[in-house]
Amino acid sequence: MAKPEHRRVFSPRLFSAFTLTINLVQALQTLCPNPLLSPLSAPPKQSPLLVDDETSSLDIPNLPWTHRPLCSTSFSAIPGEKFCVFSSSSYNLGAGVSFLTSPETAAGLVGAIDTAGDQWAERRHFKPQEENQHADLPYAIVSIPGKGKGVIATKKINRFETIMRSFPAMIADNVFFPREEEEEAGVKFKVTEGGTRKATPAGEAVEGKGFVKARKYYQRALEQLGDRQRVLSLARSRKGEMHVLEDVIRTNAFGMTVNGRDCKGLYPEIARLNHACDPNAFPRFTSKDLVMSAVATRDIMPGEEITISYIPLGMPSSYRAKSLGNWHFNCTCALCTAPVEARDASDSRRERIMELFYAMQDAETQYDALIDWTREFIELAQVERLITKIGEYYQVFMKLYYDKGDPESAQKYGEAALYFAEIFSDPEGGFCTSLREDLQVVEKVLAETKSNTK
Repeated sequence: MAKPEHRRVFSPRLFSAFTLTINLVQALQTLCPNPLLSPLSAPPKQSPLLVDDETSSLDIPNLPWTHRPLCSTSFSAIPGEKFCVFSSSSYNLGAGVSFLTSPETAAGLVGAIDTAGDQWAERRHFKPQEENQHADLPYAIVSIPGKGKGVIATKKINRFETIMRSFPAMIADNVFFPREEEEEAGVKFKVTEGGTRKATPAGEAVEGKGFVKARKYYQRALEQLGDRQRVLSLARSRKGEMHVLEDVIRTNAFGMTVNGRDCKGLYPEIARLNHACDPNAFPRFTSKDLVMSAVATRDIMPGEEITISYIPLGMPSSYRAKSLGNWHFNCTCALCTAPVEARDASDSRRERIMELFYAMQDAETQYDALIDWTREFIELAQVERLITKIGEYYQVFMKLYYDKGDPESAQKYGEAALYFAEIFSDPEGGFCTSLREDLQVVEKVLAETKSNTK
């Protein structure tokens, strides 16, 4: 098939999402030891409501903060850059929210905070114990032997249905969290007068002017919540003298990007969902309202536990076990406890998926081989129930077929990618936005091709 006469260049960010090797996935998991998401937020929305601890008054119309910010320049390697605690105790019908972030990022979140009241009018999902569950909810939070609290379906939940929605209790910039490998080695940090973040010898006291004192900021963020029990009731997994809030965040938070900053978001209701390597739900973040939703990936029957994956989907068992080490438990899901023959077969399929993925992107791959490998790839992904990854896979297929001069197939896979991306990722985020832009490129090329053949 001849290539289109007028070619277009796809946006490079669209095709970077699934180019990580297994080793890089593991590295990312170490850097952000949380249920790993990759929701690409919309471009930062700057607000005129830029305040910090030096602002003379908080009496500004529509300002959502209910407490004066507590700020420090000790967290950043950039001289003079501030990070603060911003809180709204009235958010989410009085449950409250605290942000540990920069004044610029906080200003960009004002609109999202203002929309919260109409999104989930009653905090029916908030009931912390088994009793007083609302009859119209499709789930209940209960005690599960060996797992602590978990979530059980109380009625049938259809595939792609939104099971629950949760507003954040905390969103904290990653500058507040030392790298895990540094922390485990006993490395502490101080900031020099020039602003350089420098490691101190293991065991050296971290105190005095210029040193990072995160505990003070965690405590302030916790105290300024309207409902602290919503956070304190969550599980903890760390050892040592770590502040309780940092422990809760590291154990339960989701990695995300907010206004261009890498953050950890604490969503107490979603955090009640336990892990499975073959989950029946997926957490979806939407940047416009900061909501985290749990979306069903397949039909869920009454009495079935609702689960999500804390690690990237699609990995063979050995890599999954290593990644789950961050949570200090051995997975007992159906996939991990299946008979050896079944586990080996699943691992073989997943290894073949990765092999095909990289082989398909080889510049020497012939068009006929691409068609055969695409068919095999999709069949394997369906058997492994990697439906939440389909959007990522299809976006790569769109580029591959476009590059081979087949814009019709590129359009087909692009439309399918967007369909799944809008279900499982932020519809207004960068991933969906780029897909729409590149689909317009393909459609224009198709229109020009048809016009030239008349």
